[in-house]
Amino acid sequence: MENLLDTQKRFKDTFKVLSTVLAFWLVHVILRVVLLFRDNPYGIPYVAKPDWYIFHAICIDFVWILEFSTLFLLLALFLPVASRVRKFVNPVLLVLQSVLLPFTLLDHEFCRFLGTHFSISLLDTYKDTSSLTMLFDYVAADQSVPYLQWFLLLGIVPGAIFLRKFFIGRFKAKNFRGGLLKAWLIGCIAFFGASELFLKKIWTGGNRMRKLEPVVSIFARDIVNLIAGEGEMDPAYLKAATETARRVWAEVEGDNANLYEYPDDNYPMYRVRKDTAVEISFIPATVDSASGDTVRPNFLVIFMESQRGLDVGYLDGFHKSGYVKDGDNRKLRESATPVLDSLSREGIACVRFYASGVPTVGGVLSTHFGFTPHRFKQTASELTYIDAPSFASILRDAGYKAHFFAAADPAWDNLSVWFQKWYDRTHYDRQYEDDSTFFDVTAAFIKDSLAPAAASENKPFIASMITRSNHYPFNLVPGMPDSAKALPQAERMRWTMHWADAQMGRFLNKLSSEPWFRNTYVIILGDHGFPQGEHGVSAIGSDAYSNVTWIPFVVNGPGIKHRGDTLVSPSGAQANLIYEAASQSDVAPTILALARVDAPNSFMGHNLFRIGSGRWVNCLRDDDGNQWHGSFAIGAHSGKMALSNDMYRIIADASGESDPMIFREYDREENENIFDREESENPYRNSKGGFVYRAVAQKMTSLLDTLLTLNDWILVHDRVRKSEK
Repeated sequence: MENLLDTQKRFKDTFKVLSTVLAFWLVHVILRVVLLFRDNPYGIPYVAKPDWYIFHAICIDFVWILEFSTLFLLLALFLPVASRVRKFVNPVLLVLQSVLLPFTLLDHEFCRFLGTHFSISLLDTYKDTSSLTMLFDYVAADQSVPYLQWFLLLGIVPGAIFLRKFFIGRFKAKNFRGGLLKAWLIGCIAFFGASELFLKKIWTGGNRMRKLEPVVSIFARDIVNLIAGEGEMDPAYLKAATETARRVWAEVEGDNANLYEYPDDNYPMYRVRKDTAVEISFIPATVDSASGDTVRPNFLVIFMESQRGLDVGYLDGFHKSGYVKDGDNRKLRESATPVLDSLSREGIACVRFYASGVPTVGGVLSTHFGFTPHRFKQTASELTYIDAPSFASILRDAGYKAHFFAAADPAWDNLSVWFQKWYDRTHYDRQYEDDSTFFDVTAAFIKDSLAPAAASENKPFIASMITRSNHYPFNLVPGMPDSAKALPQAERMRWTMHWADAQMGRFLNKLSSEPWFRNTYVIILGDHGFPQGEHGVSAIGSDAYSNVTWIPFVVNGPGIKHRGDTLVSPSGAQANLIYEAASQSDVAPTILALARVDAPNSFMGHNLFRIGSGRWVNCLRDDDGNQWHGSFAIGAHSGKMALSNDMYRIIADASGESDPMIFREYDREENENIFDREESENPYRNSKGGFVYRAVAQKMTSLLDTLLTLNDWILVHDRVRKSEK
């Protein structure tokens, strides 16, 4: 039987491990407070709601530190007292935690400066000595607390060691009693369980968890990738994929493709205009009657939260869910978006417009930089090092004033990091999160500050914004009546959608009398849709069906003819309705074309108002007989990928683990997957028999995978824009 001295030795060593856990956890808590409750280096709060983050951070750090130390606790408790290994248990844990602590601080500083976590791949990106020398300049210019990083670096490890000794002393004063150890271990296990429950069940959040990810899990993932290998693209495949992507882009672009050239094969989709004098937009520019000069337009770009096409009024005539049963009859239900419907009749609207990325962060990024997000990486947080210009930054470089207005905290999805690159200023105040006050405050700032400042500098402006109130759980409207809150979720969403639509109408009314408004393009689109149980899906990241990805897109402004009050069929060629497939990736080139701003780019998308024809499809024609555009929409959505053309839409697993689904273009609710349709039911079967739709789906999936594989490679290797240095 083990003697009392040996038992006390076990307890003493276990208390030392426990003291290390508590000491380093408290230091991590201090670092989290310093990170979350101060400004980033540019004088902007790192997060606007630190109180929404701090308890998650405390729980996350306790979980990983206790998991990391479990082996050491078990060794201290059960390893034979005479074992030589025992004397290394506490020193090794202390050294490992002391090594990880400075890397945690470095990770926090990467998050503050670059908006992304420290990683081996990022280190490889900034491995040159010039990056190291710039670090000192960045620290000195920190608009929060300059040089605080150096004090923390010098103090955190000694501070943790001091706290460890303090805890050991307190435990020693209690004689390292077994009952005390039992109580502490039970308490740690209970808090560990509560933390796991809180993080994974009570208040989850993928983007928040990624933002607060501990450095140890980042290292673990990088080490696994180094051992297993992430895989480099075969040069021959890269060349073939590049040729395919350029060919497809040219086929969809049509005759205008001849106006572009690719100057560097190391940047696969980077193209420049050969002749910038050629007009590429059928929307005429505004010309000053006195001087004859082109007047540069302003832009209002409005992302409407969860604006799904299945509930947008102007799209009701193009899908069955617009009808409700009334006895034995069916009638078109009241529109949830009367303001947007009116704007669609006064401008140009897309009938088949899809999100390029889901959720919000993917859609907003895709809209800005003109291609899809990475399929497997978090573009917003893992790839912030890439040099990807957006329509806003290109316009800003061309002389525009650019501001972004957010009703929801842009730091939540790490969008603030991108907005700081692209806009002169980002506006967010947690007091104005409902769409009513948000639109009021935004309208006042544009009227009283942004527009006058731009005019005084003889500049146009672009104001982009995103709403919040029509967001899950669809009860975020102030003063929302109990009767509306009691509605089933699908109808509750239509209620908040209608309310948000009305607030947008008030916003535009406030600005419509301003003299600059008549030379302003108003662009309205959804960030994504939202599933309401269709296909058994009720979570936004579950799939890529049209209930999530089909969204409205409407443009009003100078030179755009009104459509009138009557919806017309696709055969009505003069209607200002775009029937071909399009996506958020098309917004950036469309805005730049309307602004008459030419810039080198790697857009996957196309100017929707271009002159010329795509060879893939029969397109609508304008008054002069010119076809408007080709039919092409591509997207990457939470492990899924989608491609739409003139006839079909496919949804496939990004992993390729299951067969793709294929739907006819007119099946907007995507109720009939025709992948395995019997050939006897197939009027278009080939002469050899077989499943024609399956062949089409597989061919489209192969093309889709090629395009997105190249897109992923371009992003990871920062080959979006060729440096002019």
